[in-house]
Amino acid sequence: MSKPLMQIENLSIGYKGNAVCENFSLSINQGEMIGLKGRNGRGKTTLLKTICGLIPPIKGCVIFNGMNIHSMSAIERAKCISIVLTQRVLLQGITVRSLVEMGRYPNLGRFHFEDKMDEPFIDNCLFKLGITHLAAKPLAEISDGELQKAMIARALAQQTPIILMDEPTAFLDYVAKAELFELLSSLVSNEGISVLFSSHDIEGMQRVATRVVEL
Repeated sequence: MSKPLMQIENLSIGYKGNAVCENFSLSINQGEMIGLKGRNGRGKTTLLKTICGLIPPIKGCVIFNGMNIHSMSAIERAKCISIVLTQRVLLQGITVRSLVEMGRYPNLGRFHFEDKMDEPFIDNCLFKLGITHLAAKPLAEISDGELQKAMIARALAQQTPIILMDEPTAFLDYVAKAELFELLSSLVSNEGISVLFSSHDIEGMQRVATRVVEL
């Protein structure tokens, strides 16, 4: 049996020492699409932010490739895990392509903010999400569903083996939800990445997830 990509061990999460969830453990293997369900207030968003190192755990650890995520630098973590949050990105004047290009920053040199060699790679990320035609559009001029695809393309450009997603189908209608779930399932199958995502759409989650975990 292959070694898990990530091991989450007895994680207690919360803010200022107040736990919203205690002793959570989970192994994430390559090519998995794991659904995370739970009622509001159970800590799904907090868990995802803790796993990727945005907030520290109260107790426990997250191990990736033998290293504790929370002992890594921000750049090191960004090469292991990417995250797509629910909040709408408000970046004045930023285009879809510029947003996706931001995903490349952890993989570039310290003073290297633009690389022509990356252009075909960015083009491919836009193509995989079906948003090539939106590349030059400002974020303010695209729909919520299109923005969500752009955010996933940015995470894909980051080239991490694990992508975390907080309510990826929030604000989408039924058809758009089904389309996005199928797209994520296809990316997991074709790219060999692993996805851990939270959702209140239990029916959609159960349709595409390889496993469902309750918080």
